[in-house]
Amino acid sequence: MKTALIAAALLCAGIIAEELPLTHYYHFDGSEIIDSVGGCNGKSVRLQQADGLYGKALYFPKQENPNARNEACGVSMPIAPETFTNPFTVTLWVKLDANSNFRLFKELLCLGGERGPGFRLTYFYNSLIARTGDGKKVYTVSTNSATVLLPLDRWFQVATVYDGEYCSLYIDAVLKARDKIQFTLGKGSLSVGSYRSGYAYPAQGALDELKIYKGALSHSALVEAYLAELK
Repeated sequence: MKTALIAAALLCAGIIAEELPLTHYYHFDGSEIIDSVGGCNGKSVRLQQADGLYGKALYFPKQENPNARNEACGVSMPIAPETFTNPFTVTLWVKLDANSNFRLFKELLCLGGERGPGFRLTYFYNSLIARTGDGKKVYTVSTNSATVLLPLDRWFQVATVYDGEYCSLYIDAVLKARDKIQFTLGKGSLSVGSYRSGYAYPAQGALDELKIYKGALSHSALVEAYLAELK
């Protein structure tokens, strides 16, 4: 509530966001993975759903055996890999399970390998982490687990904004981390909620309302989009 009031104050102060260059939008309401803006429809395996921010959401429960492979829900979309080497913005609503294990690696978004190349957005040991790499060395931008905790059992929005030089991480439209990084070019499709479409690292919660923008949104634009989704 406090975040929403702050955001509303910013807008009332006369901050007007630029036109939003939205290129892909996934609601995850049905059994089909539909891109309502860009027509880049996806596919799923072992699909599970739960109540979403609106309608339904994708659901990725914690596995009984965290070392199990190819057992998680898998969702992927054929997003062009270069989307994440050029300036971009991604927003995603997340609801982590109350029993989510912070010690287990959780994949939110992935278009790349374990150590790159490519783009990944993960959650591990109470840190939200944007990752890339060259196949050997990993580079990250991360929130500070000592000062930033992702909430459990309630919806919140995470946003990754990349301007070609700096990556910024937001939670509920509030900046939590920013640093220099160069995302490398990955291969394959974008996976949501698990690593490589269900192979490993389920998100341990529900994911909903995925948006991908071409370009780095300003903070005012991010706030405007966030408030619009709260209505």
